[in-house]
Amino acid sequence: MKIVKKFLLLVCFSCVGYGLARLLSTDEAQEKLFGILGEDTYLAVLDKVRLLGDLLGWPIHFVKALLP
Repeated sequence: MKIVKKFLLLVCFSCVGYGLARLLSTDEAQEKLFGILGEDTYLAVLDKVRLLGDLLGWPIHFVKALLP
């Protein structure tokens, strides 16, 4: 039962990270963040969010690859 809870928690965090990465990939969100943060900070944050989305989104991609 403990393993199932940990797996569900990992899936939830994966969904949140994937959703955040998808949200920040829109042009409107990128323009607003660029205006607020400035170029250097914006690019550093964007790289970290994309990496976090990839790391947390691997279970989603793994399950999608298994489905027919």
